[in-house]
Amino acid sequence: MNILQKILKNIKTKTAPAVMQFAPSILQGQNLPNPSSHNYSPYVDSYGSKAWVYACVNAIAETTSAADFVLKNKQGEIIQSHPALDLMYRPNKFMSGRTLRQWIIASLELTGNAYILKDSQLPDGTPTEMFPLLSQLVEIIPGKKSSEPVEGYKYRAGSQTAYYKASDVIHFKYFNPFDFFYGLSPIAAARASLDTLEKAESYNRAFFEHAGALSGLLYTDGKLDPATRSRIINSWNEKYQGAKKAHKVALLEGGLKWQNITLSQKDMDFIEAMKMSRETILSIFHVPPALVGLFEQAQQFNTKEQQRIFWQLCILPKQSLMLETLTEFLLPHFDKTQTMYFDKDISQVACLKEEELERAQTAKIYHEMGYSVSEIAQALGLPFSTKKNQRSKK
Repeated sequence: MNILQKILKNIKTKTAPAVMQFAPSILQGQNLPNPSSHNYSPYVDSYGSKAWVYACVNAIAETTSAADFVLKNKQGEIIQSHPALDLMYRPNKFMSGRTLRQWIIASLELTGNAYILKDSQLPDGTPTEMFPLLSQLVEIIPGKKSSEPVEGYKYRAGSQTAYYKASDVIHFKYFNPFDFFYGLSPIAAARASLDTLEKAESYNRAFFEHAGALSGLLYTDGKLDPATRSRIINSWNEKYQGAKKAHKVALLEGGLKWQNITLSQKDMDFIEAMKMSRETILSIFHVPPALVGLFEQAQQFNTKEQQRIFWQLCILPKQSLMLETLTEFLLPHFDKTQTMYFDKDISQVACLKEEELERAQTAKIYHEMGYSVSEIAQALGLPFSTKKNQRSKK
């Protein structure tokens, strides 16, 4: 049984009366659609066709999915072993916990939404497995009452449509001021820059494949008849046009002379526009240049600073969103008192070690003032467990 069959098992399928029709993937060179259309397939396709989307999404998803987290109780104590942690570490037989978290973050970056299906084999409905749903294939069914804003979800898989109750799906989403139900992808804000780069890359392909721009010209002091002019042009193109024929030695006949054409101001503006579009995309995704291999403005000595900025402005907020959503919609199945919560653990993040040291020094000062270890850990967000607290009392 493959993962798609696993997701659709025991789900009653039928022809939906009004299933959203997703448009086919856009052809290369066309503009990305407006996010209000909820046509997210082109956004997902951009991960495989637009280099800077891939670079940014991959950097964010890989880093966030590898970030440590802990499960804590109401007192801020770390819980070392729990069924909820077991599910987080091994959500299903097909993937690891890190792979699932990578799905969540990458889907959020590409479409602004991520959906996790909770599957249960227990009488009380406690989840025993979790599966990612392809966010571009999910349609939200609005509720009819304000107390139930979402009635459920439709999931189109081939010719079948699966229907899920709202309580069976965890919906992660980014803020969207235009839509209450769907999140807004960073790609929506980067559409103009991505389209500009797409057209620039198409232009460059044409240049290398067909000599799309003149690098020089042939001229003569004499007058050429139409037949000679045509013969020279055809012969020149046949021998030297195209990237594969570049850098060959040319033989000029009959008094022909070659003159180079230097890079114009317009061409230089074109190159700068490409760089600006690239920088705009990186800024929208909150990815510093050095993190995607651009060192022209990022000398080696400040790469660590860029990593710190990346963690503070990008990774930690996204991890918080993911963990808070899991706390709200997954943990209640395991904790009826709703006092447990998932929290970040940055103690092993090298680029944040200086801040960790500062927090530890602050914690020491508060401890000397008489505050308990649990109060300090909760206030400063320090890792804390019952075992450590017992050792400190000894």
